[in-house]
Amino acid sequence: MEGVEMVRILLFLAVAAGSVYLFWTALYRKYQYLMLGQAESRPEGQDERIRSVFRDVLGQAKVLAEPAGLGHFFIFWGFIVLSFGTLEFVAHHIFGGHLPLIGTTNWFVFSHELFSMLVLVAILIAAGRRFFIRPMRLDQTAEAYVILGLIGGLVITDLIVMGLEVALTGKDPGWVSPVASFLGGLFAGGNETVLKVFEEIFVWAHLAILFGFLIFIPRSKHLHMIAAGINTYFRRLTPNGRLRKLDLSDESVEEFGVGRIDQFTWKQLLDGYACTECGRCHVNCPATLSGKPLSPKYLILKMRDHLTEVGDRFLAQKMAASTGTGVNVELAAASTAEAEELPMLMGNVYSEDEIWACTTCRACEEMCPVYNEHVDKIMDLRRWMVLTEGKANAEINRAFQNLERQSNEWGQNRNTRADWAKDLNVRTMAEVDGEVEYLYYVGSACSFDPRNQKIARSFVNLLNKAGVDFAILGKEEESDGDSARRLGNEFLFQALAEANVEIFKAYNVKKIVTTDPHAYNTFKNEYPDFGLEGVEVIHGTELLAKLIDEGKLKPSKEVNEIITYHDSCYLGRYNEIYTAPRYILDQIPGVRVVEMERNRERGMCCGAGGGSFWKEELKGTDRINVMRTEQAMETGCTMIGTACPFCMTMMIDGTKAKGVEDNIATYDVVELLDMATA
Repeated sequence: MEGVEMVRILLFLAVAAGSVYLFWTALYRKYQYLMLGQAESRPEGQDERIRSVFRDVLGQAKVLAEPAGLGHFFIFWGFIVLSFGTLEFVAHHIFGGHLPLIGTTNWFVFSHELFSMLVLVAILIAAGRRFFIRPMRLDQTAEAYVILGLIGGLVITDLIVMGLEVALTGKDPGWVSPVASFLGGLFAGGNETVLKVFEEIFVWAHLAILFGFLIFIPRSKHLHMIAAGINTYFRRLTPNGRLRKLDLSDESVEEFGVGRIDQFTWKQLLDGYACTECGRCHVNCPATLSGKPLSPKYLILKMRDHLTEVGDRFLAQKMAASTGTGVNVELAAASTAEAEELPMLMGNVYSEDEIWACTTCRACEEMCPVYNEHVDKIMDLRRWMVLTEGKANAEINRAFQNLERQSNEWGQNRNTRADWAKDLNVRTMAEVDGEVEYLYYVGSACSFDPRNQKIARSFVNLLNKAGVDFAILGKEEESDGDSARRLGNEFLFQALAEANVEIFKAYNVKKIVTTDPHAYNTFKNEYPDFGLEGVEVIHGTELLAKLIDEGKLKPSKEVNEIITYHDSCYLGRYNEIYTAPRYILDQIPGVRVVEMERNRERGMCCGAGGGSFWKEELKGTDRINVMRTEQAMETGCTMIGTACPFCMTMMIDGTKAKGVEDNIATYDVVELLDMATA
């Protein structure tokens, strides 16, 4: 008998060693692919990173943001508990002992069985959801069912072995292990030899599934079991609205942005491994929902699959080019001829329509449970097209030319930038003797668009009513450059940024207030990279809410409207300003605020972001602004409130497209407060 037991142990050790080897080699190869990317350092905020792991990995906080996440929560924690159970399983059934502190202790046996049943229920629901409900965000893949089957197989074989052991030993665990007790009752009375044979079969079936799963993990989407926690730890802690600054000073550099897979950073590539394919980004993306060719989910998955496809070839290139690179020696045999040039991403992996469809609203990133960062990849691909290949359609090029010539996308004479304020007696910074408390940065939209000029006029009225010391730049004002940057023209953006910073410093500006969320985000989050320091940047709604609190503004006139407030992406998701606009509306007599189903961090984009305002929306089955208008109409509102001039234009166009502009007006929160304030 001892010889048989020794054979079992040796067989187990051999299978385990082989499985671990296959697991490790596949995992290491994935790591090698990852290291093909560019260097990126994320050293800041270690304490917050650790908190993120506890909150979002162990606590599954972002997963639980949706009801379907509850099943994943049970599978996740069930997997952890069952892993300890697996160690006990091996110790008991292969080595004939028990693990200390776990073994047969009542608390562990009960917990193990409880989580086993919870996992079984969760995977049955998950399988039923995929097979019968088939939500838009989930793909019907064999791999998904294999994974659910493997998890279910682990649980079922474990429970059967427990039941057979109860039947063979005659020891009923009772309440501590009710399922095993029930199964033991079913098996009781059977032939002892037959029961032992079946126990042996199911022990090895359990181990076969276990080791098969181990080998499968690094070769499947379940690699996220390992990568998601790492990705969460290395998540972005810098402001959401800050894009990476390109170094344009090195004249030897001829390529900018990302054109090949190795030009992504290792962290950008890690997103591919971390992706759970849950599709939350997919069903919250306005481009996807409006039938355009972009899906943030497939953006990530196509990057991951392409990396896997060309990874060995690129590793072979590195080995052929030099020695001592740390590349697996088995790749050294690859010839230089085989190590052909890596395919370009644009045209081979992504289409131009796909990349231009993004509105940079960050709904995808907000919803992602593993902190994938989609927008920066799209921006890097746009930079490649615009800066390296010189590709942009006529509308985008026209916006660039207008910015270069007149510092506004409309192409209006820059000297008329302050004409909207001629009858308001507004001072310019050049006219101020000394300093003012606030520089009101008007922005191109409120300077040149007739409808949005009314926002600027209302804001000036309110500042004057409150006795605020402010001035504007007038014709000295430059575009903030947001459109140029989001459309991929980093050269133009940096020129505008540097010009603005120089002007701000020349006037010793300490506080900037603006009613344009895009300018707000750019000044606050991106201009520090260009030397803007010690300047407080405030959005107009923040300042107005403060003035109301201080009693300097007292809305007293009734505005009898049912208002639904549309969250600007660059004010909300980018900078988490949700309360100030709503607070202002709440202070206006007669106003009743009703929320759209998609509001605050889940709000839907108006379709203007990412430079989309400057190009025609030709692709897709629906227009994004019309979809958002329909969501507003569902609330029964009589008015749509905004806090962004671009959102204003898009929502007005949406109500016109739906034929309800006479019934549902669109006003900026600033205008509404001006109406109500004496």
